[in-house]
Amino acid sequence: MNALGIYGGSFDPIHHGHLTLARTLRDCFALPQVRLIPTGLPPHRAVSRVSPAQRLAWVQQAVAGDPGLAADDREVRRNGYCYTVETLQEIQREQPDALLVWLIGGDSLMQLDRWRDWHTLLELGHLVVAARPGYDLAALPVEIAEEFAKRHVSATPQALARGKISLLPSPLLTVSSTELREKLVRGEDVSALTPVADAVTQSGLYRF
Repeated sequence: MNALGIYGGSFDPIHHGHLTLARTLRDCFALPQVRLIPTGLPPHRAVSRVSPAQRLAWVQQAVAGDPGLAADDREVRRNGYCYTVETLQEIQREQPDALLVWLIGGDSLMQLDRWRDWHTLLELGHLVVAARPGYDLAALPVEIAEEFAKRHVSATPQALARGKISLLPSPLLTVSSTELREKLVRGEDVSALTPVADAVTQSGLYRF
């Protein structure tokens, strides 16, 4: 099967937790490639003080030389709000034979019914959900819980199929971009949290 991993996010900035999830997605489903897609103008969260182009540059630096991981600049180039449904449809048009295996955090699953055309989204590929702090399957909104129950399959390459949902067998990550930004504001060392610590620190973009 021709499957392609998709991992979108603000990556503000990218950290080791993001890369761990991308590698776990790649390895768990035997994907030849996982594309990390920094969002341009997100509809559901505040706009970052750091430009999309700068966040993209850090993602490119972070994945360089990491087998199967690649940065994708399509949302950075897009004008206006970036919606996941439009991004997946665009990639599918470019690669009509590919099964899109797209990753979100459990916190995003909790709010999936707020996403544009979320029912359509579920049909565009195989959704993979990673655990996040505060994420509880038992607390899913009713309609999302119903969709999860009828679509849930094991997290294996053999189970990959359009319209299905799997839980990524990954550890609960303790690092977050919020924590990283707070440390940068305080001028603390973040070399243990991100592979692009020097570039991020030297930019001074989070010192405000």
